[in-house]
Amino acid sequence: MSERLGPDVAATIASAALAVAAESKTPPESAVSVSQKRKSPPPDTPENTRNRSLVILSFWVVVITVGLPLWWVTTAIYRAPLPLNEMQSWADGRACRAEFPLLIDVEAPTLPDPENLLKTVQHALDDANDFSAHHLRLRLSANSSHVHDGGESVAATLRLSQGAAGSPHSYVLSPSSRIIDLFYSPSYNPTSLSAFVASALQEIFAEEQQMISYLLASSAPVPSPSPSPGGGNGGNGVKVVSKVNTAEIARKMSRIVKYSSMYHLTFSLFTAAGAPSSWEIEEAVSEYLQPLLDALGGISGFTVDSQIQFYASLSSSVVPTWEPHSEEEGAGGRYTLKKEDLSSFINSAEWPLVSITGYPTINFIIYIPAADQSPLIIPTSSTNAFLLPQWGGVMIHNPPAESDVTHLTKEALKPALDIFATQLLALLGAPTHPASLPIRLDSLTRQRSAELLVSASSTLGSLYRLTLALPSISIPSSVSTSVSSTLSSLTAACQELRRGRFGGALEEGRNAEEQAEKAFFEKSMVGQVYFPEEHKVAVYLPLMGPVGAPLVMAALKEISRLVRVWKASKLGK
Repeated sequence: MSERLGPDVAATIASAALAVAAESKTPPESAVSVSQKRKSPPPDTPENTRNRSLVILSFWVVVITVGLPLWWVTTAIYRAPLPLNEMQSWADGRACRAEFPLLIDVEAPTLPDPENLLKTVQHALDDANDFSAHHLRLRLSANSSHVHDGGESVAATLRLSQGAAGSPHSYVLSPSSRIIDLFYSPSYNPTSLSAFVASALQEIFAEEQQMISYLLASSAPVPSPSPSPGGGNGGNGVKVVSKVNTAEIARKMSRIVKYSSMYHLTFSLFTAAGAPSSWEIEEAVSEYLQPLLDALGGISGFTVDSQIQFYASLSSSVVPTWEPHSEEEGAGGRYTLKKEDLSSFINSAEWPLVSITGYPTINFIIYIPAADQSPLIIPTSSTNAFLLPQWGGVMIHNPPAESDVTHLTKEALKPALDIFATQLLALLGAPTHPASLPIRLDSLTRQRSAELLVSASSTLGSLYRLTLALPSISIPSSVSTSVSSTLSSLTAACQELRRGRFGGALEEGRNAEEQAEKAFFEKSMVGQVYFPEEHKVAVYLPLMGPVGAPLVMAALKEISRLVRVWKASKLGK
C-alpha cells in the first residue's frame, strides 16, 4: 500500500499515529483538572448550610427543653421538708425541760396548825432537793382520791396521827395503797416533826428520783461536771448522780427490757426426766400473777403462753459441784452451781425458747433437775432463782426426794409465781422501794415516760444527722408526717408531765416513740442508703453515651464553622 500512496504520504500518516499515541499516554493539563474537580464534593449552598444548622439546633432544643426536664423529673430524689431545727432542738434537750411534780395530799385533822407545818416541810424538801426536775408538792386536803380535778395524779396521801405516849415519830406504808400513815410523838415539836416528814418523803421517792435523774442526765448533749460528794446540778439543770449511785443505777438499767406497749410472757417447765408431765400453770397465773398484770395494764399489755419440755439437759458447759453435808447436818449433800454457771445455764441449742411475736418476749423457766443431780442449789440465791438481764428469770425446783411428783399443782407453783412476779417488775424497771406496790407502779409510769421522751428525742437526732450526712437519700412524705406527729406528741408529753398527768404523758410518749421509729426505719428511705452515686453513673453512661456523642460532635463542628465564618467576615471588612 505504501507503494500506492507514495513515500511522503506514508511518512505523514506514521507521524500522525505517533502523535496520537503520545497524546493518549500524556493527557493535557485541562483533562487533569477536570478529573480532580469530579472527585472533590461540591461546595455547600447557603440553603444546605442553613438546613444543617437548623437540624442540629432542633435536636439540642428538644434535648434541653424536653429531654433534660423529663430526665430530671423521673430521676430526681424526692426529699420531703423536715423541721430540722426543731428536731435538733429536741435531740439536744433544749426544746423541753422535763418536770415531774409529785403531788402529796396531807391529812392532819389533829394538828393544831397544819398549814404552818406544810410550809415548813415544803421548805425543807426544796432545800434538800438537788434535782429540781423531780420535786414534791404538799397540799392540805381531805380528799384521798388518786386523781384530782384537772387530771393531776396524786403520788401519795400522807395521814398524820398522834402516836402512843412516849413513842418517837414513825410511819407505816400500806403495801396495797398510796397511803402513808405517819405517827408523831405526843410531845409535839413542829421543827422535829417537819424534819421527820421531809426525811420520810425523800426516802420513799429517792430511788425513783435517782432513776429519772440518770435517764435525763444520760441524754444531756454536754458531759456534766465531776460530781461532788454531796451531789450538784449540771449545766442543764440535771442532777449529777454520784459515782456510787451511777454504778448501781447503771446496773439496774442494764437488766431492764426496752419499753414496749405489749409484752409476751412465756412460762416453760423444763424437766431433766419424764416427770412431772403436767402442771396447773393457767390456774396459777390467773390467781397469783394476773392481778399484777392487770395493775400493769396502764403501762403495758401482756400475752401469756406456756410449754413443757421433757428430758431437757443442761448446757454442756454447766457441771454442778457436789458438796457433802457437814457432820452436824448428817449424811448426804447437795449439788451446787457456781456464779459463772448461771450465765450459760440456758441450753439454747436444745430448749425451745423462740417465740414468733411482733413484740418483746420475757421468758420464765422452772427447771427440775434429774434425780442424780438433786437437790440442785444456787448458794448465792436464797430463793434458788436468778435473773437474766433483758431476757427473763429461772427458778430451780427440787421436788421431794421421797415422792415421785408427776403433776405440779397450783399451790406448788405459788412460790415460783411469786418469784416470777418480782423478776417481772425488775425487768420492767420498777423500783425495789418503797413497799407500796401502787407507788412503785406510779414510779414506773413516770420512769417509762422519761425513757420514752429521751428515746424519741434521740431517734429524731439520729434522723437529723442521717438527713444531713446523706443528701442523696430520699425522704418520702410519710417520714415528714411521722416526724410531725412525733414532735406534736413530744410537746404534748412535756406539757402533761408539767401538769402532773403522768398517764397522759406516758401515752403521748408511747406515740412519739412509735412514730419516731417509723420515720427512722422507713423502708423506701433505708434502701437508698445502699445506692451510691457510682452506681448511677454506671447506669446512665451506657444509655447517654451513644446518644450524646453524635450531638456533641455535631454541635462542636457547627460552632467551629460559625467561628470561621465570623473571622472571614471580619477580615473581609
